[in-house]
Amino acid sequence: MLDRNSPVPLYYQLSEILLNQITGGSLKPGNTIPTERELIEIYGVSRVTVRTAVEELVKRGYIRREKGRGTFVASPRIQRDVARLISFSEEILARGMKPGSRLLALRREPATDRVARELQVEAGELIWFVERLRLADAEPVALNLSYLRLPQGVTLTESELESEVSLWTLLMRKGITMAEGDKTIEAIVADEWAAKLLGVGRKDPLLLVEGVVYGVDGTPIEFHQIIGRADRYKYYLHVVR
Repeated sequence: MLDRNSPVPLYYQLSEILLNQITGGSLKPGNTIPTERELIEIYGVSRVTVRTAVEELVKRGYIRREKGRGTFVASPRIQRDVARLISFSEEILARGMKPGSRLLALRREPATDRVARELQVEAGELIWFVERLRLADAEPVALNLSYLRLPQGVTLTESELESEVSLWTLLMRKGITMAEGDKTIEAIVADEWAAKLLGVGRKDPLLLVEGVVYGVDGTPIEFHQIIGRADRYKYYLHVVR
């Protein structure tokens, strides 16, 4: 129960109690959480304390509100390992979910200054551009923009990308192996385009991951921008001293 002598605010103690029920499995994804009135009666706190505790868990992505329906336990976030070079499909499969992909665009286009710099080619040189909506258990979770520097004679087709969920697996079949990479992660807000495709509100928080992936000889193969739902993604890194 709540410790009223603790310097820890009551709202935070209550949010941690609810979080323990979620992570412990007594409240499962899709379950409704107790109403404000129920939480007030159970824990003997004010309406303000309850609302602040619930808002804390909404911000952290553990629960979600649906207007006119109630407050529900959110689906668990997809945890991605920053320290490993692993594809989206491999990560989703490792989490026990089914990966999916919806092809939005495939074309050859001149490299912009930014893309040219990342792929180490001349500005204006033709590169491949692939835009996909990435799914986990059929739910949209990320937008993936891939700019590809492919060897001469290697091509991509819409039918290939629609039948193969993993771009990296498709490239491997064509003799291209991803060996190492660099990445950055930053917080952004959803614009109208991203909000519509990802099913979130405009200006909702998103995570932008940008990275360059290199082949075995050190040649840049892919510059990617992955725009992920902040309520469905979290990244982790194991470090040692």
